[in-house]
Amino acid sequence: MSILQFLVWLFGPNSPEASPTLPIQDPQPREATSPSHEVIRAVDRRARYILAQAASLEERYSKNDGPGIRLDPDLNWIIIPKYSMPERWHPRWTSLMIMIPTAYPDVPPTGFYLTNTARLKSGKNDKHLFNGSPYKNVADLSAQGWYWYCVHAKVQEAGGWRPSNDPNASDNLFTFLNMAREALTTDD
Repeated sequence: MSILQFLVWLFGPNSPEASPTLPIQDPQPREATSPSHEVIRAVDRRARYILAQAASLEERYSKNDGPGIRLDPDLNWIIIPKYSMPERWHPRWTSLMIMIPTAYPDVPPTGFYLTNTARLKSGKNDKHLFNGSPYKNVADLSAQGWYWYCVHAKVQEAGGWRPSNDPNASDNLFTFLNMAREALTTDD
């Protein structure tokens, strides 16, 4: 059982507020040594949402021998090591990292990071790709080969970011990745 599966097993399916449709379920019943229900109940909404959505992302990006995802143990970021870029980019594969806000899921991520190998086929620079980070208290990610791609989800406007009570329903990390894909595909 992977760490991600263990976390989902530990916090997701047995949490009183968890969605019954989490993609990973424990194949064996818990033994007497499992954490108390008080510990399980203490896991906040943010963690439940991230763990449920990370499990879905892991499943998606593990298909066809894909490397899956990397999830920060403190739930501050998710990396997709092999993210397929739209046609206008070269190379067609890069790593993509999403920094997860502390107020997630109520607040969407702000932009995302790509490795410095991501460039437009035309040779031009994408005007949304920056060397730096909008986040305070984040290590210098550009020194580690990451570049921030500026894109923002609408929050206050009609049709804006509105997470549901179900971590696997919109709006979630898949919604954000769809927005990222659209931004990477267009020239605007």
